Amino acid sequence: MIPFIKDARGTYTAVVDGKSYQFDMTHPNYSDLTECVHSGDSKSFLEEIEVGQQIEDWSDGAFRFESGVLYYVDEEVHRVITARVVGMIKQGFDCSPMLRFLERLYQNPSYRAIHELYEFLEHKALPITSDGHMLAYKAVTAEYMDKWSRTIDNSVGQKPKIPRFRVDDNCNVGCSAGLHVGSIEYVKSYGWQGDKVMIVKIDPANVVSVPLDSDCQKVRCCEYEVVGEYQEDLLPAVVDEYESEEDLLLSDHADEIWGSDDDLDS
Repeated sequence: MIPFIKDARGTYTAVVDGKSYQFDMTHPNYSDLTECVHSGDSKSFLEEIEVGQQIEDWSDGAFRFESGVLYYVDEEVHRVITARVVGMIKQGFDCSPMLRFLERLYQNPSYRAIHELYEFLEHKALPITSDGHMLAYKAVTAEYMDKWSRTIDNSVGQKPKIPRFRVDDNCNVGCSAGLHVGSIEYVKSYGWQGDKVMIVKIDPANVVSVPLDSDCQKVRCCEYEVVGEYQEDLLPAVVDEYESEEDLLLSDHADEIWGSDDDLDS
């Protein structure tokens, strides 16, 4: 057993190799750390407690990790992002795509949109690209046009865009002005047999709102890029490169994913 003291709030102070470490329930590795303390696994303890050093090494000081909390330019990062970053490190992934995502997110001019997007990411973990954008999905017609107005081309390579001020930023309003994209579960409930599902790349700085009517499964944005046609249930958590549409095309399961068209999306 590793020498330790635990207070009434669940905060541990442990001594490993002559050095004192402190952690509490805010640390994303809290359960693993407590297990290491009680089992005497000092090697694993040091790996778990120092996981934030990898973040600081990559970010050259823009990010710091203290007592289980991730900070960006002295701003505490939401626990959803912290958990994903730490999880990626523990699984051996490079966490830099998520950190680049954070940098892009904080370019969003809307405080409200930033915090709503946390809820979207918590509810449905969507892939993050190597340059810090996120991938989501969009149901379109067989002719690759949007299902609401039938005027917006969503074929691969297109970059639909509307002025940000024309996008409804009220999350309490479901179907309203803006470009809508979402999780695959949202798309399944929205498409008809014969429709297409497109993979779209969104800069988090261009997210305007996360409507509550779809259980935070869709977002309204002012711009996105269509990067592929989707034919499989899941994409990997991190997408490093995609040089062509074929990189995002998987096996054909399009006939399995359609529900009813009970929501309108622009």
